[in-house]
Amino acid sequence: MEASDSGQAVILSEEKLQDASEHRAPCPYIKSPTVRAGLPDLEPDRMKTAKTLVNKAVKMHKIFSVQGPYPVIRAAMRARGWIEQRMHGSKKQNRQSSESRTSSNDADDDNSEDGEREQDPDRLHSLMSRLVRNEMVYFYWTNRRDAINTNSLQREQIVNHFAKAGSFTTKVGLCVNLRNLHWFDTADADTFFPRCYRLSAQDERHAFMEDYRRTACTSLLKYIVERDQKIQGKEISHILQDVQWHRKPNKPRSKPLVSSEIITSALKVCQEYLESLEHRDIDKTLETPHTLTQEQWAEFINSYYLVAHGGAHIERSEHLVSSCKTMLQRLEKVSPQLGIDGTQNIWIIKPGAMSRGRGIKCAKRLDHILRLVDTDPALTKESKWVVQKYIEQPLLVHGTKFDVRQWFLVTDWNPLTVWFYKKCYLRFSTQLYSLDTLDSSVHLCNNSIQKHLRPSQQRHCGIPADNMWLDDQFKAFLASQGKEALWETVVIPGMKTTIIHAVQTAQDLMESRKNTFELYGADFMLDLSLHPWLIEINASPTMAPSTSVTAQLCAAVQEDTLRVVLDRRVDRAVNTGDFQLIYRQPILLALRRGQASVSYAQSLVGAPETHLTALENGLRVASEDTGHATCTVGLWISAGSRYESEKNNGAGFFLEHMAFKGTKKHPQAALEQQVESMGAHLSAYTSREHTAYYMKTLSKDLPKAVELLSDVVQSCSLNEADIEQQRSVVLRELEEVDGNLQEVCLDLLHATAYQGTPLGQTVLGPSSNARNVSRQDLVDYINSHYKAPRMVLAAAGGVNHEELVGLAKSHFSGVSFEYEGDAVPVLSPCRFTGSEIRMRDDALPLAHIAIAVEGASISSPDIVPLMVANAIIGSYDLTYGGGKHLSSRLARLAVEDNLCHSFQAFHSAYSDTGLLGIHFVSDKHHIDDMMHWTQNAWMNLCTTVTDSDVARAQNALKASLIGQLNGTTPVCDDIGRHILNYGRRIPLAEWSARIDAVTPRMVRDICSKYIYDKCPAVAAVGPIEQLPDYNRMRSAMYWLRF
Repeated sequence: MEASDSGQAVILSEEKLQDASEHRAPCPYIKSPTVRAGLPDLEPDRMKTAKTLVNKAVKMHKIFSVQGPYPVIRAAMRARGWIEQRMHGSKKQNRQSSESRTSSNDADDDNSEDGEREQDPDRLHSLMSRLVRNEMVYFYWTNRRDAINTNSLQREQIVNHFAKAGSFTTKVGLCVNLRNLHWFDTADADTFFPRCYRLSAQDERHAFMEDYRRTACTSLLKYIVERDQKIQGKEISHILQDVQWHRKPNKPRSKPLVSSEIITSALKVCQEYLESLEHRDIDKTLETPHTLTQEQWAEFINSYYLVAHGGAHIERSEHLVSSCKTMLQRLEKVSPQLGIDGTQNIWIIKPGAMSRGRGIKCAKRLDHILRLVDTDPALTKESKWVVQKYIEQPLLVHGTKFDVRQWFLVTDWNPLTVWFYKKCYLRFSTQLYSLDTLDSSVHLCNNSIQKHLRPSQQRHCGIPADNMWLDDQFKAFLASQGKEALWETVVIPGMKTTIIHAVQTAQDLMESRKNTFELYGADFMLDLSLHPWLIEINASPTMAPSTSVTAQLCAAVQEDTLRVVLDRRVDRAVNTGDFQLIYRQPILLALRRGQASVSYAQSLVGAPETHLTALENGLRVASEDTGHATCTVGLWISAGSRYESEKNNGAGFFLEHMAFKGTKKHPQAALEQQVESMGAHLSAYTSREHTAYYMKTLSKDLPKAVELLSDVVQSCSLNEADIEQQRSVVLRELEEVDGNLQEVCLDLLHATAYQGTPLGQTVLGPSSNARNVSRQDLVDYINSHYKAPRMVLAAAGGVNHEELVGLAKSHFSGVSFEYEGDAVPVLSPCRFTGSEIRMRDDALPLAHIAIAVEGASISSPDIVPLMVANAIIGSYDLTYGGGKHLSSRLARLAVEDNLCHSFQAFHSAYSDTGLLGIHFVSDKHHIDDMMHWTQNAWMNLCTTVTDSDVARAQNALKASLIGQLNGTTPVCDDIGRHILNYGRRIPLAEWSARIDAVTPRMVRDICSKYIYDKCPAVAAVGPIEQLPDYNRMRSAMYWLRF
């Protein structure tokens, strides 16, 4: 491209610009054009392509920005159609990032790996980045949380760092927060986090010194017991594998002799500690002297050093071995960390202001620890020093220490949402494990330290030179030791639980911003029983491909992170790779301290996801994990009175009663005892299209609950004596139902509206059927309807879906999916008939009247506008407050004119039809007026609905929608019915969107379709002389309009 003499800007590629500058002679007489470098030649096709891609990305809000060496993120974002906006001064920022990480207190290993090459051969990405330089960035990925000011971001902008994460990703923050775990959970932090103290705080410094002394006592007792076992030639019981603990050979020398009083003192201190835990120390007066004075403590500690560190002998110690064993057994019950303490009393000192293992030291003498901390007054003043109990007896691999790096992802802090990565890796030290030396090459596994050291020649050849293993390699090692099963039963569950507890304690301190996520790296060590112990949690975990292991895993974890935070927004069922959702806090439990309630939007976002799995026989398993301590689990079946004939009508209801009379495996007494021992509640119900058996119990008893439900449904005894007993019970219930006039009225409404069809039958059936039902009738009913494809095993509460699926396979895989002679029950069409039925009884005080038209089926798109229409009419009862100020127009009229005692708009929706109606209770003098205004309310729906009517109804309907799901049982019922009706659980957010989409015009049109000029079905019971003639009610179903 040639420059014109007009002095306009010319855009050149870097190569041409460089070439021109080398061969061009300066000319003082010609004005040089302004030159902008950094872009490729402006080929028309390339520019057209770039503009097309940019315009599409801008419209779809797909502009991203990356700071730091993250080629995997860049490539993955571009593959998704995103375009990168280069960060201004990115090279300078990267240098600053590398420098700032040296003083960061929560960052992980250095990500600033050299050698990242821009994969942009035709410079298209550079051109597009230039074109979007002034566009809003919708996704930020940075290696420092302070790179972006989150306060200046728009709500829709996504960023990969939360503010204030230092509350649990710093050594001090983790130390302090885990002490508050008892406010969030019943778990004890001492069971997964080694004891830790801030030495800058005087009270914690004093507590550490007491802990050190007490640990010296327990270590001495363990030393005595272990030495006695060695003397007797026994194996040390706490060694898991036949690995020798490598100690430097001691030169022959005379060892000092220590008095046995040291053991007596240690036993007294341990006894005092046990009494303090049992609160028996409160009986002591202030004048009661301590077990040891300061001088005695000093003497004891020095003697302990001689014995444990110097190998000194204790005179006549063999007489106290039994006392030492007994005391250790008592301590083991109350001290969860006794097993990891060892005999050396080693502690690890960590400067909280440094990362990647820098400045960390191990020490075993109290004076050395305090002196080491006091040498840096700056860190002491800033409360940055922590001291933590060192795990002296870790699990070793071929005699070498290792730790486990486990990733987890937090996508929301309110409600708390945590994802666990299924893959992890091990990091080894370069030297064989030994307590004779406290060098970092032996005891620290950080790659940033070990990569500069040469592995020991004595180290096992199975450990690679790059000091890392994949988790699969470790599982193979465990298999060789006969411990492979412990990985899935001990290690993984332990790490998941620990991570959840750690983030729970930090939740109140975090700034919960939506559209924010953060990836963390947790470091664990395993003890001899493979129990995981949390060491620390790192923000910005390294993604550098420093070894073959990290090159494989780090790329995968970055790609899977984008699947969770981006792809899952579009498709909730998308594959999230190796990320597994392990915790989603129930919305009502997600309230922060001082927060009284949550918004409606929060309740939708906080609704847990419903998981659905189909077994090979067609039975479906659905669950929602809310994290509660209780759960409801049940079996929902497509069976009810609609599937019955006139001959066996009521068989399903009768069978429901027989379910609790015992099974072939559990007689009635045993079944009741099992349920009561669990503190559970077993129940069932039958409707026109569904039957349900469900149990509410503690989450830990879920396996037993599923077993009992399976037995009740599949192995009901159907004993003849029990059938006769239940026959009288059912007949009494039929008599009781006849006294419930509302039930009678609605049953009559179905009988007249669906006359001659199965929907016209009652759920309980006629008394004649109850008197004549036989055992064979019940068996035939089970064989016809209790088939796997017609069943849903649903659960809600503290439920793990994988566990539930496993239980379903164990207990329900045998449920048949075949029908005898292919006699598959098929729902016959149920026609609606406009008609009436009257049962006049002037002796009754009040009349129950129901009027309905044919409504939409359960799966019809018209169902939501009709729900909004019913919400406009609303409901009323004399007990309501508000009187004439009620929002419903019909309710106001009922109050002002005393039209009725109560009314309720309803919509009974079935698989292919429905009843849309209003039921009211009135005295005999106001029936005519109430019927007039009821039909008038319907006509208003068809003609004069306003925006304010719809807005009020939408709010009322959404509030009702949320309020109905107020426990595990209604949620479980909702899941079961949804799977049977829709084949999926419709989430609350989708219901809300459907409701919000309803407009006044839509209500008018839909109501005109179903109500206007339609023949109604009417049922009336009681003193109904004033009820208008049917033709008059039919004529009120339309208005003459001109």
